[in-house]
Amino acid sequence: MIPLPSIRPSALRLGTAVLALCATTTFAQSPASSSTRDAANATPPAIVIHAGTLLANPGESPLKTRTVVVRGGRIVSIDEGFRPAASYGTDAKFVDLSDRFVMPGLIDLHMHLSISMHAGPEVSGSEARLALNGAAYARRLLDAGVTTVRDVGDNGGTVYALRDAIAAGDVPGPRIFAAGRVISRTGGHGAKRPGPTELHFEPAGCDGVESCRRAVRENIEAGADWIKLTVSGSGREAGGRADAQPIMLADEIAAASEAARRAYRPIAAHAHSTAAINAALANGATTVEHGTYFDAESARLFKQRGAWLVPTASVAAFVRSQLSMFAGNGDVKGTDELKQWADAAVANPGRAWSAGIPLALGTDGGPSFDADTTAKEVGLYVAAGVPASAALAAATRNGAEALGMGDRLGRVQAGYIADLIAVDGDPLADVERLRTVLFVMKDGVVHREVERSP
Repeated sequence: MIPLPSIRPSALRLGTAVLALCATTTFAQSPASSSTRDAANATPPAIVIHAGTLLANPGESPLKTRTVVVRGGRIVSIDEGFRPAASYGTDAKFVDLSDRFVMPGLIDLHMHLSISMHAGPEVSGSEARLALNGAAYARRLLDAGVTTVRDVGDNGGTVYALRDAIAAGDVPGPRIFAAGRVISRTGGHGAKRPGPTELHFEPAGCDGVESCRRAVRENIEAGADWIKLTVSGSGREAGGRADAQPIMLADEIAAASEAARRAYRPIAAHAHSTAAINAALANGATTVEHGTYFDAESARLFKQRGAWLVPTASVAAFVRSQLSMFAGNGDVKGTDELKQWADAAVANPGRAWSAGIPLALGTDGGPSFDADTTAKEVGLYVAAGVPASAALAAATRNGAEALGMGDRLGRVQAGYIADLIAVDGDPLADVERLRTVLFVMKDGVVHREVERSP
């Protein structure tokens, strides 16, 4: 974990100087020229895409031979057949995906863009290097067709800067929803003090009602879009066992949740044990992260509350492949017990699907993972028994709905933000196709074009 950046005296002096300049300087203004006004009012040129197969609404059957028209970052129409680009304006740009499968961009609801397991102290101890490391990974994610990410744990706050830089167009990457510091009991999972090679930060560990409210409010003041609570221990710890009690007390969970709701911040609750999952759902969590040991009552609460499960099978599969690295003594599970948890977590998407629990998709990935990990997660859903159509919906439409963006993201529909990807072949028949994305558009801007032989 890494620290929240502090406001340095030099930055305060600079800000004061800028405010003083703005207060005392009069800038000459001249009326805008007619050409400037015309340029501002001009209709942006259309981007006309011929889509051979179009998965417009994931979870439903794809469409054939469609023309998708994008203008000003939004999808303006989807027309039958392949219509000439010139019919949408002489300045229209044509994109030929007539032999490709086109669908919405991928949405990963559980990432940690500032945490790299393989980073040395020169990175983990440097705020600047952490930000640059995250930016490099964000670009690779966008190349891989991930157009939206929710970062659910960055104790140092560098992801806020990355989020804002991407939104401003300064660096390429997915749009980011950031939770900032992880909130838990003092010393709880994600809220431990920094190690000797990490930058100093003040963890968001809290004890008691007032303390937990304050931690939430501090995160919101720092810029959090979401609130991340760790209600159980990790999958490695005793506090993450199936029968473990929540690591936060009932009044602490309730107080943190209420503070988040009053500020219109949704809650992402890390929970493995049954009691922790049900406590998070009872207190209004929008998403439950991992959710390994849900029971029938959990399934009822998911449906009743309209909450989403984000199973993160990828990280469990990774832990299973490296048991000796993650197993331990004391509070950390031994190899056999850790493998039991990993097996259960990898199977969890299929079990949840069978129970009728709404599924979204997240990987628990970050710069240590391959950029196509989100696509691999789709494959793990299918391997666990989730139908391919439902797995693709989890990675697109459902993720958008969980973010409260279901009216703008996750579908290819008129009025929606133009986030589109294209692959060769049919991922509904073979989800491995998602691991090789050939075309990426985000916010109506082509980030990656199909390479064709001359």
